[in-house]
Amino acid sequence: MSTLAVVAAVSALLAVAVAVLAWRSRAQTPAAAPLAFGLLGSGTWAAAVAVMGLGPPPAVQDALVLVEFAGVGATVACLRVFLHAATGRPMRRSRLLLLLVEPVLLLAVVALDDRLHWFHQTVAYTGDPLVRETTHGPAFWLHSLYSYAVIASGVRDLLRSRSTSSGLVRRQATTMLVGLGVPVLANAVSITSPASVLPVDITPPAFVVSGIVFAYAVLAQDLLRMVPVARGLVVDTMSDGVLVVDQSGRVVDLNAAGRELLRGSCGARGEPVGAALAGLLPDLAAAVGAGEVVTVLRTGDGRSLDVRARWIRDHRGDVLGRVLVVRDVTAVLAQQRALEEANEQLLAHVRTIERLRADLAEEASRDPLTGLRNRRRFVDDLQARLSASAAAGDPLSLVLLDVDHFKAVNDVHGHAVGDEVLVAVAQVLRAHARAEDVVRYGGEEFVVLLPHLDAGAATERAEELRRACARLRLEVEDLRLTVSAGVATSPVHGTSPDELLVAADRALYAAKSAGRDRVTLAG
Repeated sequence: MSTLAVVAAVSALLAVAVAVLAWRSRAQTPAAAPLAFGLLGSGTWAAAVAVMGLGPPPAVQDALVLVEFAGVGATVACLRVFLHAATGRPMRRSRLLLLLVEPVLLLAVVALDDRLHWFHQTVAYTGDPLVRETTHGPAFWLHSLYSYAVIASGVRDLLRSRSTSSGLVRRQATTMLVGLGVPVLANAVSITSPASVLPVDITPPAFVVSGIVFAYAVLAQDLLRMVPVARGLVVDTMSDGVLVVDQSGRVVDLNAAGRELLRGSCGARGEPVGAALAGLLPDLAAAVGAGEVVTVLRTGDGRSLDVRARWIRDHRGDVLGRVLVVRDVTAVLAQQRALEEANEQLLAHVRTIERLRADLAEEASRDPLTGLRNRRRFVDDLQARLSASAAAGDPLSLVLLDVDHFKAVNDVHGHAVGDEVLVAVAQVLRAHARAEDVVRYGGEEFVVLLPHLDAGAATERAEELRRACARLRLEVEDLRLTVSAGVATSPVHGTSPDELLVAADRALYAAKSAGRDRVTLAG
């Protein structure tokens, strides 16, 4: 037996041994099973090469070729599944089935190669012991190209994992990248060297070496123990209670916070693992029911618990149980309620301030003597009303009134009587128009807005106002009260506040010039 055949035989034994070690760790990570099967594939491949190195009869070697490439196909497919799982992305079943297509086709082509000669165009046996010499056909090169493409996709995933990771995961990715380089280099040497130079394929021992490197990465570098390590360092130190419940409702695992939760809620002192959740904490069991739930539970001792229940499924999607994450939110909800009450008080203060500000603004816009609006914002309001009337196509009239001989009233009867006169006129005007349409414009001048009335209707309304004022009787001897009025209408006499007020003022002046106690329409 040649040295290379011995190496192949030893590597086959090593592959089986390491595969057993990996298989024993399959419960801890999805990457263990494909690693074990890949090593068995490499071991099968290496064993076939070792036996062929003994120089058995051609018929035996032809049969061993089929075994050899069965190992080749299994090695490449399992290698890809392993790299997929090792980078944290379990492979979908549909993609796994696609990976099996090429190995099946490969075996079919190799089995029919004595007729088709697609894989090996020529086969010859020379030397003692017999060495199988071949020339590669198109199917061989297609298979090689496919295998390199599969391995390249795994290299791509490892490079991505390495570039986005640090620490342990980065070291693991680096180790596996180095391991992948060994069989690639060995295979390149094997397929380019003639049988006279390299009578035994050195690729399977190289794949076994690669598998051992992977085993080192996932065993010595703790990839297969990542889940329990993460549980110990992360889950057990979480402040939230984590409980794992199986399909029958039994607690199968929980962290330290979960134990404290059960101890505080039901006083349980024994081991909760294996006990029914309904017996340990009935309120919690009733709240989560039998499905996925997000709720807030109010316990009998006055605590509020935020509870989130989610399914636990295996890589096939089958339900294994549920994980419950429970957080005590009593203090958080109390703070939230206190904040809401503070916000309500703040909003009440803001509303009070707004009301006081509105009252102040309204008070500032009112005449303190008559209670009518003053001219502070009258022009702005008039502009808004004119714009609205113009948009609607309606007229807007205003009446400018002035108390006749008001100065004489003040001089003869005093300012107190003058104020009484102004208050009386304001009451009459307010009684015949909307309060918001009556404005004390000056000392003894008033403005009455008449929406939707044209010049004729506004003049008639102004006459009504004049007559109503003339009927006023004050408790002052020999005091006869009259008013004069000027009427202007938009858009006939103007479309702006200034134009309309000027037109009404001119009409008022004309009424006074004509003898007072009359209404004049702007010309």
